[in-house]
Amino acid sequence: MMKIILQEDVPHLGVVGDLVSVRDGYARNYLIPQGKAVFASIRSIKELEHQRRIADHKRQQATAEAEVAKRKVEELSVTLQAKVAPPQYDDDGKPIPEDFRKLFGSVTHRDIAKVLRDAGVKVDHRRVVLAEPVRAVGRYVARVRLDGGIEAQLPFYVVPENTEDVELEKARIDQAVERRAAEEAERKAAAAAPAPAATEDEARAETESSEADAS
Repeated sequence: MMKIILQEDVPHLGVVGDLVSVRDGYARNYLIPQGKAVFASIRSIKELEHQRRIADHKRQQATAEAEVAKRKVEELSVTLQAKVAPPQYDDDGKPIPEDFRKLFGSVTHRDIAKVLRDAGVKVDHRRVVLAEPVRAVGRYVARVRLDGGIEAQLPFYVVPENTEDVELEKARIDQAVERRAAEEAERKAAAAAPAPAATEDEARAETESSEADAS
């Protein structure tokens, strides 16, 4: 194993400035050549401390830049237009109304990363996390992992391609989302509610039935 100091965040390994141990091949063939880490010499304490000070400075700089990027990401208003599948029809040939029409394909983390790059925020697509597959028109939130362990939340809408009034479609989506949330809350409340107590007449009838069975 080789000790290295990370020069930038590496998923599942650490953040910039961390002193970590990794396999020699991983360090020599990937992390160090890519500039993601430097070798940490344990032969010289002074050299190691110097490396740590440099890494700490990089961490502070990366964190400051990530805070700026976070504000920029969370101030964005993102609406993506995507091609939707044809509407479904009932037996009478009328289109079945859908709150969230299905897409041809899906919106991916690569699409979100491109939107961010176009807005001036350079981020690798592997740092964009979607809580669910985006395969329908709707309202979503992407998590964007930035340097220094900082995360930004990016809400975005997906609307049908060639939508004429985007703001009206977004308002319709908001209403549909809120309606579904209310319906789900009602279902959960109904499932958690205790069974209604038997009325006096029902209780008397049950008692009489039990006595008749006993006799």
